[in-house]
Amino acid sequence: MFPIASFRMMRLASAAVVLICGIVLVSPLSIRNLVLPGDLTLDALIFYGVTAGAYGLLPFVRRADIAIVAMWVVLGVGIAPCFIGQEISASHMFADMAGVLLAAAPVFIARFRQVAQGDVRLLRRRQDETAGFMPPEAAETDPTSVPAAS
Repeated sequence: MFPIASFRMMRLASAAVVLICGIVLVSPLSIRNLVLPGDLTLDALIFYGVTAGAYGLLPFVRRADIAIVAMWVVLGVGIAPCFIGQEISASHMFADMAGVLLAAAPVFIARFRQVAQGDVRLLRRRQDETAGFMPPEAAETDPTSVPAAS
Protein backbone atom coordinates (compact mmCIF):
# COMPACT_ATOMS: atom_id res chain seq x y z
CA MET A 1 0.00 0.00 0.00
CA PHE A 2 1.31 3.42 -0.91
CA PRO A 3 1.40 6.14 1.73
CA ILE A 4 -1.16 8.87 1.10
CA ALA A 5 1.27 11.65 1.97
CA SER A 6 3.44 10.87 -1.05
CA PHE A 7 0.47 11.21 -3.42
CA ARG A 8 -0.47 14.49 -1.78
CA MET A 9 3.09 15.74 -2.11
CA MET A 10 3.20 14.63 -5.74
CA ARG A 11 0.00 16.51 -6.53
CA LEU A 12 1.24 19.56 -4.63
CA ALA A 13 4.52 19.52 -6.52
CA SER A 14 2.68 19.09 -9.81
CA ALA A 15 0.42 22.03 -9.00
CA ALA A 16 3.48 24.15 -8.16
CA VAL A 17 5.16 23.23 -11.46
CA VAL A 18 2.02 24.10 -13.43
CA LEU A 19 1.63 27.38 -11.55
CA ILE A 20 5.24 28.45 -12.03
CA CYS A 21 5.29 27.48 -15.71
CA GLY A 22 1.93 29.18 -16.23
CA ILE A 23 3.24 32.40 -14.72
CA VAL A 24 6.31 32.29 -16.95
CA LEU A 25 4.08 31.46 -19.93
CA VAL A 26 1.80 34.48 -19.53
CA SER A 27 4.60 36.86 -18.63
CA PRO A 28 5.54 39.25 -21.41
CA LEU A 29 8.22 38.09 -23.81
CA SER A 30 10.50 40.89 -22.59
CA ILE A 31 10.67 39.29 -19.12
CA ARG A 32 11.33 35.84 -20.60
CA ASN A 33 14.04 37.29 -22.83
CA LEU A 34 15.85 38.58 -19.74
CA VAL A 35 16.17 34.99 -18.48
CA LEU A 36 17.25 33.39 -21.76
CA PRO A 37 17.41 35.88 -24.60
CA GLY A 38 16.15 34.42 -27.89
CA ASP A 39 16.40 30.85 -26.63
CA LEU A 40 13.74 28.34 -27.72
CA THR A 41 14.71 25.96 -24.93
CA LEU A 42 12.77 28.04 -22.42
CA ASP A 43 9.58 27.71 -24.48
CA ALA A 44 9.98 23.95 -24.71
CA LEU A 45 10.71 23.69 -20.97
CA ILE A 46 7.67 25.78 -20.08
CA PHE A 47 5.29 23.56 -22.03
CA TYR A 48 7.08 20.43 -20.84
CA GLY A 49 6.54 21.59 -17.25
CA VAL A 50 2.89 22.49 -17.80
CA THR A 51 2.08 19.20 -19.53
CA ALA A 52 4.05 16.99 -17.13
CA GLY A 53 2.54 18.84 -14.20
CA ALA A 54 -0.94 18.35 -15.62
CA TYR A 55 -0.31 14.60 -15.90
CA GLY A 56 0.69 14.54 -12.23
CA LEU A 57 -2.07 16.88 -11.07
CA LEU A 58 -4.91 15.19 -12.97
CA PRO A 59 -4.38 11.43 -12.60
CA PHE A 60 -7.97 10.50 -13.48
CA VAL A 61 -8.19 12.50 -16.71
CA ARG A 62 -7.56 10.53 -19.89
CA ARG A 63 -3.99 10.82 -21.12
CA ALA A 64 -5.01 11.92 -24.62
CA ASP A 65 -7.24 14.70 -23.28
CA ILE A 66 -4.35 16.31 -21.43
CA ALA A 67 -2.16 16.23 -24.55
CA ILE A 68 -4.94 17.65 -26.74
CA VAL A 69 -5.65 20.52 -24.33
CA ALA A 70 -1.92 21.25 -24.12
CA MET A 71 -1.74 21.45 -27.93
CA TRP A 72 -4.72 23.84 -27.95
CA VAL A 73 -2.86 26.00 -25.44
CA VAL A 74 0.18 25.91 -27.75
CA LEU A 75 -2.03 27.11 -30.60
CA GLY A 76 -3.52 29.86 -28.46
CA VAL A 77 -0.14 31.07 -27.26
CA GLY A 78 1.23 30.87 -30.79
CA ILE A 79 -1.45 33.01 -32.40
CA ALA A 80 -1.85 35.43 -29.47
CA PRO A 81 0.73 37.89 -30.87
CA CYS A 82 -1.45 38.31 -33.96
CA PHE A 83 -4.04 40.12 -31.87
CA ILE A 84 -1.56 42.88 -31.02
CA GLY A 85 -0.21 43.19 -34.55
CA GLN A 86 2.86 40.95 -34.38
CA GLU A 87 3.72 37.99 -36.58
CA ILE A 88 3.50 34.33 -35.58
CA SER A 89 6.83 32.81 -34.63
CA ALA A 90 6.95 29.33 -36.16
CA SER A 91 10.12 28.42 -34.28
CA HIS A 92 8.51 29.27 -30.93
CA MET A 93 5.39 27.27 -31.80
CA PHE A 94 7.48 24.25 -32.77
CA ALA A 95 9.45 24.57 -29.52
CA ASP A 96 6.16 24.69 -27.59
CA MET A 97 4.90 21.59 -29.44
CA ALA A 98 8.17 19.80 -28.72
CA GLY A 99 7.75 20.49 -25.01
CA VAL A 100 4.24 19.01 -25.03
CA LEU A 101 5.33 15.98 -27.03
CA LEU A 102 8.34 15.35 -24.78
CA ALA A 103 6.05 15.31 -21.75
CA ALA A 104 3.30 13.20 -23.36
CA ALA A 105 5.48 10.63 -25.14
CA PRO A 106 6.53 8.62 -22.04
CA VAL A 107 2.89 8.27 -20.96
CA PHE A 108 1.84 6.89 -24.34
CA ILE A 109 4.93 4.68 -24.63
CA ALA A 110 4.22 3.17 -21.20
CA ARG A 111 0.65 2.36 -22.22
CA PHE A 112 1.87 0.86 -25.51
CA ARG A 113 4.21 -1.37 -23.52
CA GLN A 114 1.35 -2.48 -21.27
CA VAL A 115 -0.81 -3.39 -24.26
CA ALA A 116 2.10 -5.21 -25.91
CA GLN A 117 2.56 -7.23 -22.71
CA GLY A 118 -1.12 -8.20 -22.73
CA ASP A 119 -2.46 -5.82 -20.08
CA VAL A 120 -5.83 -4.90 -21.60
CA ARG A 121 -8.99 -4.00 -19.77
CA LEU A 122 -11.82 -6.39 -20.63
CA LEU A 123 -14.84 -4.40 -19.47
CA ARG A 124 -14.76 -0.74 -18.55
CA ARG A 125 -11.86 1.26 -17.25
CA ARG A 126 -11.24 1.54 -13.51
CA GLN A 127 -13.96 -0.85 -12.49
CA ASP A 128 -13.97 -2.84 -9.25
CA GLU A 129 -16.31 -4.80 -6.98
CA THR A 130 -17.69 -1.69 -5.26
CA ALA A 131 -18.58 0.04 -8.51
CA GLY A 132 -20.66 -2.80 -9.93
CA PHE A 133 -18.03 -5.15 -11.27
CA MET A 134 -19.51 -7.90 -13.40
CA PRO A 135 -17.38 -11.00 -14.02
CA PRO A 136 -16.89 -11.96 -17.68
CA GLU A 137 -19.18 -14.99 -17.29
CA ALA A 138 -22.05 -12.78 -16.12
CA ALA A 139 -21.36 -10.21 -18.83
CA GLU A 140 -21.95 -12.87 -21.48
CA THR A 141 -25.45 -13.57 -20.14
CA ASP A 142 -26.31 -9.97 -19.35
CA PRO A 143 -29.43 -8.96 -21.35
CA THR A 144 -28.19 -5.37 -21.66
CA SER A 145 -24.95 -6.32 -23.36
CA VAL A 146 -24.65 -6.01 -27.09
CA PRO A 147 -23.77 -9.26 -28.88
CA ALA A 148 -20.53 -9.37 -30.78
CA ALA A 149 -20.68 -9.01 -34.55
CA SER A 150 -20.21 -12.22 -36.43
